[in-house]
Amino acid sequence: MRFHNISIRDILKEALNYQAVIVDVRGREEFANGHVPMAINLPLEEIKSGKITLPKSRVIIVYCENGGSSTMAARLLAEKGFKVINTIGGIKEYKGALTRHK
Repeated sequence: MRFHNISIRDILKEALNYQAVIVDVRGREEFANGHVPMAINLPLEEIKSGKITLPKSRVIIVYCENGGSSTMAARLLAEKGFKVINTIGGIKEYKGALTRHK
């Protein structure tokens, strides 16, 4: 299975366009400290272990800190039959407001 890449700056536009699920593959603490609005947290380690509870009927957009972990997550999810879009640049390149959980 394949996936394609978009810029992290286009993540919200593409999520709305595809009615996609945005997935932050960083750790729980990093997620709580700030994440893209509407994102859910599914750490890469859980994806690697097969603990995936995402709907296969929806497009999944993944992102991480810099781009490496999301690429790996995208590959793993695509291999399991998910429709995946990977973001280039990671949250460090994201220019929008972040949602924080304290």
